[in-house]
Amino acid sequence: QLLGNQDHIKVELETLKKTYDAQQQKLEERVMAMGKELQEAKGAIGDTQRKLVEQSAVLLTSQSQLQEVEAENSRLQLRLKELNEEYRSRLAQYIKDVADYMDSKSSNTAGPSKAPADHAPMKRFVDSMLKDIRASYKSREEQLAGAARGYKKRLKNLVKKHENLLIAYGLQREQIRSLGSSNMDCGPAELHFSITDPELLTNTTRELNRLREEKAKLEMQLQELQKVVAGLLAFCRGETGGQQLDEEGWAQVRKQLREFARTTQEDLEQERSQLLTRAVVAEEQVSELQEYTEKHLAR
Repeated sequence: QLLGNQDHIKVELETLKKTYDAQQQKLEERVMAMGKELQEAKGAIGDTQRKLVEQSAVLLTSQSQLQEVEAENSRLQLRLKELNEEYRSRLAQYIKDVADYMDSKSSNTAGPSKAPADHAPMKRFVDSMLKDIRASYKSREEQLAGAARGYKKRLKNLVKKHENLLIAYGLQREQIRSLGSSNMDCGPAELHFSITDPELLTNTTRELNRLREEKAKLEMQLQELQKVVAGLLAFCRGETGGQQLDEEGWAQVRKQLREFARTTQEDLEQERSQLLTRAVVAEEQVSELQEYTEKHLAR
């Protein structure tokens, strides 16, 4: 029966071979198409990376140009203020010269027979006009100075409120960490929300940011240490085969770590309170000096 079915078997083998060849050809075509797509994707990624690098370079250049333009703008504003002061003094002097000239002409044309009862009326008029102008400028400058002082005070109050919120946030993170497990997410560190604007930073805030940065580093080291201790305890549990040693050892290590974090936080809080006291005294002295300067600067 096998010998009689050889022709049928040959036909089936040829059919299978043709099917295999067709599928192999389709697979090769698919692989080639995927290779082309991969090359195109690599090219697109390369183009995107080049564009990203170019945009980063343009951004850096724009930032440097913006800083230069801001510096040039501040310099031009200062120069404009100086020119305004100079032109104001020149204009006042020109008006005085014109008044003196007009008064001298009027006195010459009056003659010796006229009584000099009302001499130099133009000078008096110009003096009164300049006095009014100076008074208006002075009142406007006082208004602007008061507005600037009010803005600075509000800004200082906002910075103080922000610092108080950061302190409360840090205490809340510590409470969550002490009550919860070690794997609980307590949120980002205080350094993530600290003020980075150099115009708003004082010596106290810079020192606080430095302390927050050190605290964040200590927290990262503490987390790594907890992972290492957990691995060691797991290894000890595997070696001894007991569960009691693991629980007691982990409780002891957790207690030591909590004591270390508490003492470190107490030191940092003590140093921060000392710095805040010094900052408050320094700010009071600076405000007194500013008020004294503003009051006696015109004199």
